[in-house]
Amino acid sequence: MAALRVTRLPRIVFTVLLLMTVAAIWACGGPAEPAQQAAAPAAPAATDAPAAAATAAPEPTAMPAMAEEDTYLHLAVTPLPQDTYLPWLATSSGHLPFRPMWENLTTISPDTGVSTILPQLAREWDVSPDASEYTFYLQEGVQMHHGYGEFTVKDVILTIDQQMSDPLAGCKAPLKRFMGSDSASEMVANGNMEIIDDYTFKMNLAQPQVDVADWWFNILVVPCVAVRSAAQFEAEGEAMFDPNEGTGPAGTGAYQLARRELKEFTEYEAVPYDHWRVNPEFKRLRITTAPEDLTRLAMLLTGEANMVDVPKVLHQQAIDEGMEIFESPLPSVGLTILPLGQYYVSEVNWNPDTEPWNAPGETGVLVREALNRAINREQIINELFKGRGEPMYNTIFHDSLEGWNPRWADEFEENYGYDPERAKQLLDEAGFPGDNGENRFFMEVWQSSLPGLPETIEVAQTVAQSFQDIGIEVRLEEREFARALDAFRDRHDAHFILPVRQTIRQINANMRIYYYTGDTNPDTGLPNGGVIYMEGQLYDDTYEQLLIETDQAERDRIIRAMGDDIYDTYRTIPIVNIRSTLVVNPEEVAEYKFGSLTGVFGHLEYAKAAR
Repeated sequence: MAALRVTRLPRIVFTVLLLMTVAAIWACGGPAEPAQQAAAPAAPAATDAPAAAATAAPEPTAMPAMAEEDTYLHLAVTPLPQDTYLPWLATSSGHLPFRPMWENLTTISPDTGVSTILPQLAREWDVSPDASEYTFYLQEGVQMHHGYGEFTVKDVILTIDQQMSDPLAGCKAPLKRFMGSDSASEMVANGNMEIIDDYTFKMNLAQPQVDVADWWFNILVVPCVAVRSAAQFEAEGEAMFDPNEGTGPAGTGAYQLARRELKEFTEYEAVPYDHWRVNPEFKRLRITTAPEDLTRLAMLLTGEANMVDVPKVLHQQAIDEGMEIFESPLPSVGLTILPLGQYYVSEVNWNPDTEPWNAPGETGVLVREALNRAINREQIINELFKGRGEPMYNTIFHDSLEGWNPRWADEFEENYGYDPERAKQLLDEAGFPGDNGENRFFMEVWQSSLPGLPETIEVAQTVAQSFQDIGIEVRLEEREFARALDAFRDRHDAHFILPVRQTIRQINANMRIYYYTGDTNPDTGLPNGGVIYMEGQLYDDTYEQLLIETDQAERDRIIRAMGDDIYDTYRTIPIVNIRSTLVVNPEEVAEYKFGSLTGVFGHLEYAKAAR
């Protein structure tokens, strides 16, 4: 069941006046300045390809009737880390406004999550035994929005070119690694990407890569191959991305863009024809961003929105007003706390003398164990998440994924359990007794919010207090997540503690994000392989081996060995895995299944309207 009906509990009193006042404040806010835009790459040059081979038409699928004009789905979420018209300047979380109108070559279902990779714009694909050659066979007859013709290989090439044009989207370095080129167009020119016909292309990779279809071309890593129209770009250039200058960017999704105001909202309408995959029951869709939790709740209770993302501490108020809680079918997102700056491989901007949690050897291990022992996970789960979660035992690992070691769960209480007195002893042993147990050392804890896990703000506050309770001097800093991303990814210069959302996905994908260093960029002198950079030579070696290893038993062995090291040296502070939740008006929304994506909210076209 997508909707979980929750039994009423004693009412939490929030005055209608407060909620409506907050809503009014939100409604009166002026538009923010647009984000700085960067130039797009040129459209790919026309490439001669042989005529398309005759293929059997796909079996037709019965489509539901087109939606009624008055069906309107309005989702309110926390602000995006990047809010821009240009998709190559947004990470996966910042791609939420693009998701309803664009599709990827492969996808997943909320019911099965990352365990099953499904076709989308690619109807099938072949992979050589050594994972060095991929052939993709595209869907035929899929239409682009606004009359821009049929989807073909050319649209895939444009999309990859654009997403590799700037490092912010997170596609440039990793795609170049296995493509051996700075763009798909360059790969074609070099003879390593063959356009067989309008619906078929073959890639000969510079090095084997097992997860091209499963990850890089999948909706799981939204930015890299979320396909848009090459024909529109040839006609309009960058103006195609700004709906104030034209129709907005054409894609193949079940919704097309209608209107967008940066840092405020995006509106869509169902395509005016039978979509190749699904006709949405909701004729219109709006995604609004609002920073205040009470504002989003007020939008729901006053009827302005019918589906909102709010912390679980506010759920009961909504339930008391007749709203319902929808949960993702599977645990889809986790909360982990990262002691940043563990730059043990590159040693770039590494400060072990002033940041004890980053010290080498036993000192760093003792300090990080103390940080773990200071955290009351049960309290966080019960109070901030209202008991709706399961413990996370090792960051990025899950018992549904390859390489799982049961001892991480079996020994967790013994090794990680809440014990502030033991935490103080560990800091003493590490050489940080402080002044009678106070002022042992200084650290910053940053707090920021992301769609899909609004509780991170409260978690940061709880963590800061927990560290203060064991004698650490803590400064709590409120920062936009884009600032944190700039520090740990773009500048490789992060020296703070950060609670973050962790999506449950393939191990090799999350390894690159959390635990991979990669090569050093000769222009910047910074490593550019990973995202968060919890560095370790074992982790680099493991990731690179997993890119080519196809034997499952060997994959399990090397993943488990790496996981043991992360667990035994306390590299992170794992907290909880949860089923993502939304609060909805059941009189308007009957069902919505979601989850397993960064930012969580995909598959909006499958939401069911209450009749």
